[in-house]
Amino acid sequence: MIRILLILICLTSFISSFACINEYRTLLSGKVIETDPTNGKIWTKEIDTTELRLKADNLFIAYENSGSLESFSDYGAALIYLGELQKAKSIYEKIETESPNLYSTASNLGTIYELIGKPDSALTWIKKSIELNPKSHKGSEWIHIKILEFKISGSNDYEKSILGLDFGIKSIPSNPNSYELEQLQSHIWHQLRERSNFVKPKNRIVGNIYFDLGNIIAQTRDVQAALESFEAAKEYGFESELMHQRNKEFEILALKAKPSQLKEDTKDFIRDNFKVLFWSGLATVLFAIILFITRIVKRRNKRTKG
Repeated sequence: MIRILLILICLTSFISSFACINEYRTLLSGKVIETDPTNGKIWTKEIDTTELRLKADNLFIAYENSGSLESFSDYGAALIYLGELQKAKSIYEKIETESPNLYSTASNLGTIYELIGKPDSALTWIKKSIELNPKSHKGSEWIHIKILEFKISGSNDYEKSILGLDFGIKSIPSNPNSYELEQLQSHIWHQLRERSNFVKPKNRIVGNIYFDLGNIIAQTRDVQAALESFEAAKEYGFESELMHQRNKEFEILALKAKPSQLKEDTKDFIRDNFKVLFWSGLATVLFAIILFITRIVKRRNKRTKG
């Protein structure tokens, strides 16, 4: 019965965690909290190339029928996702000639030039896109600038933050420069989501940025989410002794949440199923008493017959 009860508790713990989408997480302070979990890794949707090809064809037909530059520009964007970069480049160059200084043209040309391995030209166009629309991509394009500048520099120092961020050198990250961490997290998340559509592992630049994200999330959210960011950093090929130290520290902190999870789920299970447990327990006790009495009666009957 005890074994069955433990199994029921574990199953209830799993089901309740999944259905409610609440988990116990550990803060850097070591405090365990119940919270709506935060992801530390960007999960990108696979592109349906068949559907995208159909969309691209329809956009081109719309452009031919109407002469709309908007349709032509969107056609070029679809070609970028399809990997037809040179064709997309020609489209945006044509749009720039006919209608110069459009933000989407500058931004998309910057992306194309980076993808074809020309970071200098990419930097020129991305800077122009920021001039045309400083609030583009939620104000996060400074990250794109930093990445392009790193590529142009030819540096191989991937352990140092490419974004120029500093979270200390101890096993617990800090914020010595008083960054606005929530905003910084939002900017990095947005840029990684965009970049993950085109850049797959391994890529140490993306890995380096994931390490920064983990250091931020550890301070704004919890260590479990930060560990996901560190795992993504490793997946993209980033390694550093500091990340290794923090990873070990976070894993120790994360263990604190597990006993709390089981304890609280057990309490919830007992509270929500008190009547069932009470009557089941009472029935078990009565069954044990009846079994005990039956054995005693059988023994006495054997002695009497003997």
